[in-house]
Amino acid sequence: MSEYKVIIAGQLEFGSRRAFSQVMEQYAHRMENYYKNDILLKPETIFKEEELTLDVPRTVLPSTERLWLNTLNLLERVVTFSIAGSLNLWRLDAGVMIDHHQLEPKSDRTTVQLFNHGRELVDQRDNEQEALKLMTKVVSRFERHAQAYERRGFINYRLGNDKDALYDYSKSISINPLMPESYYGRGLVNLRLNDVPAAAADFEAVTKNSIPHQSIYWMAQVALGDAYLQLGQLTDAMRAYGMFTKRKQRIASLDRYDRRVAFQLGELYLRAGRKSDAIVALERALASPPDHKAPEETTIRNLLDTARSA
Repeated sequence: MSEYKVIIAGQLEFGSRRAFSQVMEQYAHRMENYYKNDILLKPETIFKEEELTLDVPRTVLPSTERLWLNTLNLLERVVTFSIAGSLNLWRLDAGVMIDHHQLEPKSDRTTVQLFNHGRELVDQRDNEQEALKLMTKVVSRFERHAQAYERRGFINYRLGNDKDALYDYSKSISINPLMPESYYGRGLVNLRLNDVPAAAADFEAVTKNSIPHQSIYWMAQVALGDAYLQLGQLTDAMRAYGMFTKRKQRIASLDRYDRRVAFQLGELYLRAGRKSDAIVALERALASPPDHKAPEETTIRNLLDTARSA
């Protein structure tokens, strides 16, 4: 029987004691009667009665096909009772991701519908104000909606409302400290407010609440390297940039960072007297796609010539 590695992380909000009681009863009943206890997550470890939530800190478990499917099917049922939140489930075989599911509320409840509509508007440049209003409406209806605060924080950040964005991201984190997007957003705000140590702490929190199969994990590694560089922590910057350049996961959206990060790493290696490592990094920078945030090609070639002749 094949065995996989399964990673589960996230939080679901149920909003009322009645819904919470219903979902707990159904979970326990189905686990025992439908799945014969072949479930990866036991109810006593994930249901939090005081908050009326299901909380799964990043959890890594060995799993068979049967355990994976049983757990996925049960959680797909559980999410229909929720009003907010999300769960991510990944299945890996020898380190390679072969399956990923993100479970989120999709019911006809008004709060769910408002949030999903508002989220669609967030990325539309001409609809920021409407999206802002919708997210404010969502949190007025359900004050524990961490995702709505995170999305409102993103809009405020894009509009330059840094204090409002900082409040929204921090509020989101206070509700759901497992959500990497809120830490990443707050880190960007802290950078713009010149609070680099706070930004570094936020980007570090992103890496602790995400996995290398998510693009946000690597975006945070780059941001962390940049923050360490500003703080003069050159060894830490080398570590963060080095992890990024050695990543095994190929995610197309990350390619835009390759040239700049490889150049920064090559420059740091050269300053540290690691000539051969600097040459490899700078050659990688030249082979990477053009990036307007990276130095000009002539600058990279000049530094490479310096490394070769050092």
